[in-house]
Amino acid sequence: MTDLNTLLNKEILCDCGKTHQVEIKEVDFEFKPEDIVHICDKHFKGKHVLIVADKHTYEQINKSIYEIMEKSDFIISILEFDDKKLIPDEKAVGTILMTTDRSICGIISIGSGTINDLSRLVGDRVKVPVVTIATAPSMDGYAAAGSSLMYKGVKKTIKGSTVTAIYGKVDVIKDCPYELIQAGFGDIIGKKTALADWVLSKHINDEYWCDATVKLVEESADLCIRDASKITHRDPIAIKNLIDALVLSGICMALVDDTRPASGSEHLVSHYMVMKAIENGDLPPSHGITVGFGTLVATVLYEYLLQCEPFKNLDNASVINDAVKKYLPRKEDVIKWLETIGLSINPKDYNLNEDLLREIVNKAGFIRERYTIFSLLHSLDVLDDAGEYLIQYFYKK
Repeated sequence: MTDLNTLLNKEILCDCGKTHQVEIKEVDFEFKPEDIVHICDKHFKGKHVLIVADKHTYEQINKSIYEIMEKSDFIISILEFDDKKLIPDEKAVGTILMTTDRSICGIISIGSGTINDLSRLVGDRVKVPVVTIATAPSMDGYAAAGSSLMYKGVKKTIKGSTVTAIYGKVDVIKDCPYELIQAGFGDIIGKKTALADWVLSKHINDEYWCDATVKLVEESADLCIRDASKITHRDPIAIKNLIDALVLSGICMALVDDTRPASGSEHLVSHYMVMKAIENGDLPPSHGITVGFGTLVATVLYEYLLQCEPFKNLDNASVINDAVKKYLPRKEDVIKWLETIGLSINPKDYNLNEDLLREIVNKAGFIRERYTIFSLLHSLDVLDDAGEYLIQYFYKK
């Protein structure tokens, strides 16, 4: 697999016409808690540090870092969220901001997706570096510049800056709740339909495209799919490959300064599912798990699109068909991947009835400005028919 550090903190002249640069200075998954003081000395210019963490990892790693930092010459403030499931919304952002001091020189973020997204946004807004200590291979946002947050009840990706460095201890990461491992795998397989959506827009809208970035995204996904069985057994090497692949995916987003290489229609399905859960007062499902199911939804919708007459009547239908199929997984493969990792392929297990599944097809594609299969289905005036095709597949086989 590509050495992540070869992509960091330097200009990369690319055949796509852009000069890429990822501002992250270091990625290291051989972290030990006793390294934390040296890390702060390396990346922070000052002595007042805010630590943002999640109580669920207190015994595994938080406690050790707190104790070591308290014995150092750093002045620390600690914010440890104790929510059963932390919602990354305005309240959470405000809580971190109200815990900051004007003199802080950096933030240590201990956790996975939500903690990382919140800390990164706050660090960007108050202009201090953020060092992430990853605790689970649950999502690909560790290296991303955008934060996926809830704003006024809607899931949005808010642009900011990347973290300064990413560290982690594989023994901690591999022993996280299995649901978080499933989530990371679900997020990774979603890259397949994300690339299909991107190439779709490339051919329809002449959208920017970077072959080098695409190859890196494919590498990250294929490595984890190959290791799926080992990942289920928490094999240390397979889990290390999973967290590396997730970080590589985030680096790819940072390379093009957009989530496009790693987020498409499958993520829109996931975002809509999370939004509806919160709207109904339920605990939201893990992002990556819903991305995994969203990957199956997107694959079935592509199956409908590529065989429907309005698509076949497009002047460049055959070119689009060939381009999409280069990246689009087979439905049977997605089912195999989900079942291997232990995720359901039944919408009822995600609290999705027929009406809500129709609603997702009709509305999920328009919660953000991104061209995906939903956009093309809408422009061809077959969105309702695609929804019925999906219902027939899941409920009336």
